[in-house]
Order: sequence, then structure tokens, then C-alpha cells
Amino acid sequence: MNQVTCSSCSRGVSSGEAYELNAKTYCGPCVTAAAQQAKDAGQPVSVTRYVDKSICARCSTYIGEGGGIAVGTARVCAPCSQLIQDWPYPQWLKLSLGALLLLLVFGLYHGRGYFQAGKQLYRGEQLVETGQYQKALPYLKDVITIAPNSDKAALLTAKAGLLSGDVQAASLALEGHNKGYFEHTDKPEFQEVNRLWKGANTAFEKLEKASKLEEHDGNEVEAARLVHEAAAAYPQLPHMDIVLDQYDGGVAFAQKDYDKFLALSEKGWKSWPASGTAAMFSSALACKYAVTGEPSFRQQSEDMLAKAKEMAAGNKETLANLAEFEERNRYRLETRQIISKSAYDQKFRGAKSAAK
Repeated sequence: MNQVTCSSCSRGVSSGEAYELNAKTYCGPCVTAAAQQAKDAGQPVSVTRYVDKSICARCSTYIGEGGGIAVGTARVCAPCSQLIQDWPYPQWLKLSLGALLLLLVFGLYHGRGYFQAGKQLYRGEQLVETGQYQKALPYLKDVITIAPNSDKAALLTAKAGLLSGDVQAASLALEGHNKGYFEHTDKPEFQEVNRLWKGANTAFEKLEKASKLEEHDGNEVEAARLVHEAAAAYPQLPHMDIVLDQYDGGVAFAQKDYDKFLALSEKGWKSWPASGTAAMFSSALACKYAVTGEPSFRQQSEDMLAKAKEMAAGNKETLANLAEFEERNRYRLETRQIISKSAYDQKFRGAKSAAK
């Protein structure tokens, strides 16, 4: 076996007992110290057995430095090189390789949906982390369709839904996950969604109570208080600012503060032009006409009522409510007397409804 020289101690050692480190040759005792020095200097440390490139790695025939053919880090003579290239692989190995390739193709074909789900989940999670909840929902809904039992997908979808005001999306995500069952309820992700869900439910309960209170005179302040508490419990509820203004407007009407009633009604109309906000604005303008006699208020009230009816076209229920309101509003404009719906019903209809 050839002798090589250690680059550290210059001692001659057989090639079988030599090592290579960072393109240098070392004997056994010196390579350990050289490796530590390289590590301390921040250099790569990869110790390998010395390969004598002057002999064939297969048959040990002398081929000289730079002779033969490179095969990886070793060198072989020309006959061995040809033998390696033409090496006959066993039939069983070829069949096994073919079977593995078929399994790979089958797995990729049937698992493509899960690859897509992983991609969508990653994108949706990024959008949630940056506060883009509405944009995240389509990606996360796709994930749930493919993997409905994924805790992460269900909780992310519910979070995105609740924080974007889409309570229905959140409800479907939670109820569709193992019939609403989550095993790891102690995790922060679940606790966060649970807190948001409770806040939304609290808000809806308070809004329902406020709606029932509003049906009777004298409850305006209490109803408005409940709506403000609902807004605090779940501020993401769509159009919550409009709802707050409507109930605060009801308080202003009950307290005969018609300037505030008008300001809140106009704000609601400008923020969200719809049949309901137009009708409320019309009512406030009629109140201002009743107390001032200013013709412009009367004309604006009639114009806004016409706008409300125009925007409600095709909606029978809304049009029916507007017809009832139009009768009372006409009385307010004609007599310049401001009375609530319940008072009007008792006077002219014999009913006991108390909604204004």
C-alpha cells in the first residue's frame, strides 16, 4: 500500500491509515487536533478517509496520478469503469423500482388535493396573521372542504369569520368540525376563538333584548344601553355604528332632542344609504318641521320618504312598513304634532304597538 506524508507532523503513513481534512492529508493522531483547530477557527470540519487516486478503487491496479476515470471521489481504471457502467442490475431490483415509481405516481395523483390544501392553508394563515380576515376566508374555506377534520383549518376559518363579521362562516367552520367537538380545548388557538364566539353570542342576545324593549315606549334609554354593550362585546358586527346611531336617535326622539335626532339620522343615511336610514331621516326632518314650521324641512322629509320607497321597490314587507310610517309621518307634517307610534295607534287605530 502506498505511503503518504502527514501535513502536520510530516510522518509517513500508509494510505489506508491516512485521513483528509480541508484538502490536506493527516495521520490518525494529527487529524483529531487539526479538526479541533479548524472548528475553533470557524472552518468546515469534514474528516474523510484518504483515497489514493493513483490506484483503481475497484481492482487496485496502478493508474498513476490523474489517470483513470473519476467515479465520485475515487478513480477507477478504464476496464473497471466500463464494467461499472454496464453492471447488470437484477430483475427483482428493476421490478421493485418500477413498483415504487407506480406507487409514487398513485400517491401524487390521489394526494394532490392535500397538497393544494396545504398551500391554501399557508396562504390563509398568512392573511390572518396580517389582519386581512376577509381575504383569508376563501382560502381557508377551500381547506375545510378538503380536510374538514383539521383543527387548525377550522379554528383559523372561525377566527377569520368572527373578526371580519362573518358569523355564519365561523359557525359553519366550528359546527362542521367533528360536530363541533375539539379535543385540545386548552390550546391558545381554541381559547381565542372561544372568546370571540362568546362575545358574538353575547352581542346577539343583547341586541335581541333591545329589539323587544324598543317595541314599547319608555324603554329607549335601556334599549340603547344594551346596544352599546353589544357593540363592546362584538365590535366586528357589520353596520354596528349604524345600529348604535338608530338606537341613540330613538333616545333623542323620546327626549325631544330633535336636533340630535336629525344629526344622527342624517349621519346614518350618509354612512349607509338604504330604505331604513332614509325613512329615519325623513322622520327626523318631519320633527324639525313640526317644531319650526320651516317649509324646507317638510319638503326634505317628503323627498326622503319617496327615496325610501324607491329603494324598497320589490320588497313587500318593507313597502308595507313604509306605508304604515307614511300615514303617521303625514299626520306629523299636517298637524305639526309629534307623537310616537304607540300614541298614534291608540288614537287612530286602537292598537297597543309601541314601536316608533
